[in-house]
Amino acid sequence: MSPVGIGAKLRQARQAQGLSLDDIAASTRIHLRYLEAIEAEEMELLPGLVFARNFVRQYATALKLDPEPLLAALPRLDESRVQLPVAPKIPRSRRWDSRSKSLLVSAAWLVVFAGGLTAAYRYLDHRFQRPANAAVSNAPAVAVPPEAAKVPPATEKAASAPVPAGPVQVVVTARQTTWVSLTADGKSSFAGTLHPNETKEISASEQVKLVAGNAGGVTVSLNGKTLDPIGPQGQVRVIRLTAEGPEFLAKAPPPAPDPL
Repeated sequence: MSPVGIGAKLRQARQAQGLSLDDIAASTRIHLRYLEAIEAEEMELLPGLVFARNFVRQYATALKLDPEPLLAALPRLDESRVQLPVAPKIPRSRRWDSRSKSLLVSAAWLVVFAGGLTAAYRYLDHRFQRPANAAVSNAPAVAVPPEAAKVPPATEKAASAPVPAGPVQVVVTARQTTWVSLTADGKSSFAGTLHPNETKEISASEQVKLVAGNAGGVTVSLNGKTLDPIGPQGQVRVIRLTAEGPEFLAKAPPPAPDPL
């Protein structure tokens, strides 16, 4: 359960303005079941803490309320990796028993597999080495012409060292209200909600990681080139952007909410 009072305050403000949950869902484009969960103080029914905070922010903004006092009652964004429902604790003895059995089975299979590889390698090596040695010993000696002996061996070109990918410049522009997270070379640069026509620019030496809560609501530019749409409206996308181009890291986690 979320801190008591958030849902009650939003419900009272909505009713005082003569609005229904359908009205709020239409203006914020948040699923009706998520709005009902917020008013019922059941935040564990939302997709995650990041979405919970943004849903509360949008709900309060739609009612022309200050969202900060409500958000202060929720965990901070740096705790977003912790799920709201508390998982039941498993006794250590049971966890150790199952883990030890899995390790023993894995170790046994590894020994069998390694033994099979060793035996196969020795057999094939012994089988093919004997005909090869016999062919070499029976082959006639070939005289090398003097001219051919004087020709120096061709110089192989040294393999070129890998060229660094180069710097990355990313521009994210919101066409719809969208939650966005930007990370440059492993360091968080921005995490928050972009409203229509808002833009965020970020530079990195090697790569930029983009998480978009509404893939169809943003336009992404990489090193001055506008990319194709990164996903459909209302879907979450995680993308690694380098000088070589975009790379999709994960698909939207179910269930995916409508655009924020």
